[in-house]
Amino acid sequence: MGRMWPNKWYCVVWGILGFLVLLSSFVSGNIVTMVGGAIFLFAATSTYLTSYVKSEHIAKRALEVILMLVVFGVVIYGYVVTGSIILGVTTLFIVAVFFFAFVVSYLLPKIRSKSRGYSQDHLKEE
Repeated sequence: MGRMWPNKWYCVVWGILGFLVLLSSFVSGNIVTMVGGAIFLFAATSTYLTSYVKSEHIAKRALEVILMLVVFGVVIYGYVVTGSIILGVTTLFIVAVFFFAFVVSYLLPKIRSKSRGYSQDHLKEE
């Protein structure tokens, strides 16, 4: 199991703060604040599900993935609508992290299999 947050109330507090920011942004009409509130709300919900709901049901896993994709979609939508540099940098960072994760997950097994092959060949020569 992954690293747990010290207390599950952190997720709840961040979710409530995200919801309050989302509500206040509807009153003020600030789209960037709406995007920020939605990101906090969805990310806190996904983190809570991942860390504290003890279930291996496929619906839970699907909901976690959907929530993270919604967060990514909200950031992109916010950037397209507002042109905010902060959301643009956030989008680029998320894309870079996804790219890095896919490249590493593809290359790491190949690197490990080659290094195991070398170590086994060395043992066979002795």
